[in-house]
Amino acid sequence: MVEFFTNTNLGIVLVILAQCLLVLVPLLVALAFLMYADRKIWAAVQMRKGPNIVGAFGLLQSFADFLKYIVKEIVVPAGADKFVFFLAPMISFVLAVVAWSVIPFNDGWVLSNINVAILFVFAVSSLEVYGVIMGGWASNSKYPFLGSLRSAAQMISYEVSLGLIIIGVIISTGSMNFGDIVAAQDGKAGLFNWYWVAHFPMLFLFFISALAETNRPPFDLPEAESELVAGYQVEYSSTPFLLFMIGELMAVVLMCALISLLFFGGWLSPIPGLPDGILWMVLKMSACFFVFSMVKAITPRYRYDQLMRIGWKVFLPMSLIWVVLISFLAKFEVAGGFWARWDDEPATIAEFMDQNCSAEFAALREISPSHDLVAMTAKNGINPEVSLEDAAKVMVFATHISSFLPIAVPSPDGAKLIASPDADPADIALLAAISNTSECLGRETGFDIAGSELPSEGGVSFTQIRTWTKEIISTEGSEG
Repeated sequence: MVEFFTNTNLGIVLVILAQCLLVLVPLLVALAFLMYADRKIWAAVQMRKGPNIVGAFGLLQSFADFLKYIVKEIVVPAGADKFVFFLAPMISFVLAVVAWSVIPFNDGWVLSNINVAILFVFAVSSLEVYGVIMGGWASNSKYPFLGSLRSAAQMISYEVSLGLIIIGVIISTGSMNFGDIVAAQDGKAGLFNWYWVAHFPMLFLFFISALAETNRPPFDLPEAESELVAGYQVEYSSTPFLLFMIGELMAVVLMCALISLLFFGGWLSPIPGLPDGILWMVLKMSACFFVFSMVKAITPRYRYDQLMRIGWKVFLPMSLIWVVLISFLAKFEVAGGFWARWDDEPATIAEFMDQNCSAEFAALREISPSHDLVAMTAKNGINPEVSLEDAAKVMVFATHISSFLPIAVPSPDGAKLIASPDADPADIALLAAISNTSECLGRETGFDIAGSELPSEGGVSFTQIRTWTKEIISTEGSEG
């Protein structure tokens, strides 16, 4: 059974689908209760009860609203572009969900642990503006179209500030991976080691920009009932309207997750000695959402010109200045490197392999258990002028060739290795890569590429091998 889920295409697809549902289903259930909490907090500020009829304490009110939207009739305006009209809410919902694929909830608890997770989140978030624009345009009405234009300008304006603020965090960490950002905030000082201290001014700018980015009060101008009825979604009803609302609320919760990861240590415990875990992540996200709800309840709505002025004339210059300041603080390691928490480069190839390509080398060790990488590193001295990354790539090539690539055979006189007539040209390029770098690595491969007998059928020239070598070193080397 285990082999079915790990070695077959269908099994792998089922595992990925199960992992996606494991994130999506709890997230959607959490959204229902967060909406309930949002309404209760708003009601408490206004000294009223809020939802209290459906279920105990009104806990099932969100589920009742969900069913109401599902069973209501879908009304489409007479002059609407039906395809775009229905595509817009789907885009808003799907993109809001896709962004969660790189959000970790605990150490290693993430669907896709990519090194450019922050770029991925911002790329997906930037696309959400298309759902808003398409929804307003397809409705064939001036009011939703005006609302969509306002929303697009607002979202784009504050994405700039959000991006610049996060650049400061990236500079301090030296990575765009959320796991690395959280790990950089770990320390003996507990919560005082988190980035809310190192990047304290930007915490407020990020929070306010997140309010504007998600169209939350006091920046809910695209949906201001007193001005534009209900903004870009005024012509929507039933399930399409529900998809817009779920996408918008999911974007709010995503911002809560980003604030928790970037400034409050993610799943790290605030007190040294207490265990880290997903509970801390959930508590921090809940606290951020509470602040979102309180701002909605107690602040008046801004005018549109005030919103644009704050975004372009206040937040943008401040975030730019902060990026420059953090660059200097990190470069010169002020305060003992408080703003520069990236890991030092590995001193040996073994360390580099453990940090950057442990999975590939673990597989290679299984293929060739007797291969001692550390001993090989000590035996074959590395030229200091050669980068550890390039050296590690050559070690990958060497391990491949010594383990399972039958591409070289002894010459008739036994004095050298020549390319096998059955060898693949790309495999020959691997040997060429080792030959080209063997001199600077201080080790001999015994492969004479210049005097090799290359396969005649492939028509491979020495120049082509050199080209393959450069391509493989730049693209495939780190993959082993």
